[in-house]
Amino acid sequence: MYTYPNYYQTPVRAEVFSNRIIKVYGTGKVAVEPNIVSIQLGVITENQSLLLAQQENARLMNQVIQALLELGFSQKDIQTSSYNIRPISDFKDGEPVNQRYQVVNTVQVTITDFDQIGTIIDRAVQEGVNRVFAIQFSTNQQETIYNQALQNALEDGARKARTIAQKFHLPLDPTPFEIIEQTVQPLVAHKAFSTSVENFTTTPIQSGQIEIEATVELVYKY
Repeated sequence: MYTYPNYYQTPVRAEVFSNRIIKVYGTGKVAVEPNIVSIQLGVITENQSLLLAQQENARLMNQVIQALLELGFSQKDIQTSSYNIRPISDFKDGEPVNQRYQVVNTVQVTITDFDQIGTIIDRAVQEGVNRVFAIQFSTNQQETIYNQALQNALEDGARKARTIAQKFHLPLDPTPFEIIEQTVQPLVAHKAFSTSVENFTTTPIQSGQIEIEATVELVYKY
């Protein structure tokens, strides 16, 4: 199960102020099966000539894109995510040697049939991919599921407020006069990593579940 790493998580706590208000935090989570996966496939080339490094990279990436199109993907499913050029060197006795250029071209492929993941990676590797930078699992029902998590967070906060009021015999107004959403809805849930393609010969890709979380701050009067 995977959680969104960018969610702001607050500790469970409540505060009672002299102006007779109770502040609580509610958290809601919904776990779902992902139905979309995005894979970032990279081609890395090196050469002492920048032009030759670029030309070889372009040749290999064109082969990869053509192979993906042959597998049934459309152009809208394949998007360039990054293109980087940098000089690199080895060092011997503190001096740079074997100076060359590295070109990294990465495309993102969006997949809805998870059974294709292995086939896609295998074919891409055959055509020149030598790095997988990230695999992101998400759902096309993101907004609906987040709203469910938000509803759970509101109910969680309300329960906490009632518990506090009952404990101290406070005449709680059941309607909060202030509600602050603490989380910003992300676009995707992901488990990201960078690995060489050799690892995929022994490492299966399992989607598991993704967990969408919402947190709210509720302020009640009593």
